[in-house]
Amino acid sequence: MRAFVLVILIVLSSFSVYAEDEAPAEEEVVHETAYYELKPSIVSNLHGNAKYIRASIQLMTDRADLLYKIQIHAPALRHEILMVLAEKKGENITDNAGKEALRQELLAALNEVLNDKIEEKDIIADLFFTAYYVK
Repeated sequence: MRAFVLVILIVLSSFSVYAEDEAPAEEEVVHETAYYELKPSIVSNLHGNAKYIRASIQLMTDRADLLYKIQIHAPALRHEILMVLAEKKGENITDNAGKEALRQELLAALNEVLNDKIEEKDIIADLFFTAYYVK
């Protein structure tokens, strides 16, 4: 009987008991930067003297593991860009201030589209124009 109790004590002592603050941490999400290029370039009509825009756009995320969600919803993102651009006057988006305002507006609009479609929020960290031409 003593041998049996000794074996039980040895087995029980081999299990680790953690205090709450010593418990192993859950795996943290690793934030890696990734880019998604919207292909082909965006081409849209505009209002006013400048009649159209052609822009190449790259979307940046700090969640490389979620890049596939941006890719899946790329048609909806392209649609949203075209809807925003269709309301713009060309002369308002030709200078740096106008480009930056458009960039910020598109970034917010695209995150809103994704927020409606997926569980993760604001996975597009930034939007970059890699080519930008207004005529």
